[in-house]
Amino acid sequence: MRPSLLGVMMTFVTTMVPMSASATSLKGFWRMDDPLEGMQAVLEIYQCRGQSTFCAKIAAVVGPNIDRHSMLNSELLRDFAPQQDGSYKGKLKMPSGRLPALNTVVEPRTEDSLSFKACFLGQCRSGTLSRLY
Repeated sequence: MRPSLLGVMMTFVTTMVPMSASATSLKGFWRMDDPLEGMQAVLEIYQCRGQSTFCAKIAAVVGPNIDRHSMLNSELLRDFAPQQDGSYKGKLKMPSGRLPALNTVVEPRTEDSLSFKACFLGQCRSGTLSRLY
């Protein structure tokens, strides 16, 4: 039996077109490309408490005047829910400081790169994350 032209074209398209980051591909370890509030961190993204949302905790951290032991395993991102446009919305809460939880959008750029923007009353912080593994 000869393969149909449609079948051959679908195989070609699915192998040649890069796929966007899927929900399961968010899980893993990600490095902040630039310091945020003087903190450079590695985050572990995982599924929150059996929900369909994602959270991220600090797996490693460095920076001036950073108390690493008090920050390790602190939840930085929480309740990130997938949106129809492929982004994720949730909250970012710095483990130290007086800022409240910031409304945050995370957008997959590639399988190995994410961008984020966190805002509160017009004050925004943004950056990128690169996958470690």
